[in-house]
Amino acid sequence: MSKKINFQFLISYFGLIPYVLTFLDKYYFLIFKEKDLLNFVIYYSLIIIVFIGSINWNLKNNPPTHIVIYGFLPSLFAVIVIILSLLIINILIIFILLILLLLTQLFFDYIILFANETNKQAFYYLRLPLTVLITIFLFLISL
Repeated sequence: MSKKINFQFLISYFGLIPYVLTFLDKYYFLIFKEKDLLNFVIYYSLIIIVFIGSINWNLKNNPPTHIVIYGFLPSLFAVIVIILSLLIINILIIFILLILLLLTQLFFDYIILFANETNKQAFYYLRLPLTVLITIFLFLISL
């Protein structure tokens, strides 16, 4: 008997394609300017960080205040990173910030959202591996 494919998981893993293509272009194809590739990766990563944060928004009536704040924080951090990028801060610092944001978000997602869940499949098969892969790509692309 075959298992049904979880399309949410599949589509989530498709989100790695821009990182793979950026990595390949930076080190093999050399089609785009490196600065343009790095800026693309920064903004694409911010979209992911904000998207993950928005998933945490609980639209029920009167969600706990900490969930509302926790869902908002990635957007705030994204704005800070955008401002730093526009101020032409060292791009390596921005990549380090992105990696730290993703890892911090992963840690707090587990503590706040998954620690009390009985089914942690989404964390172990989606959230954890994707974050690890994204941070590896960010590291490699930033070199």
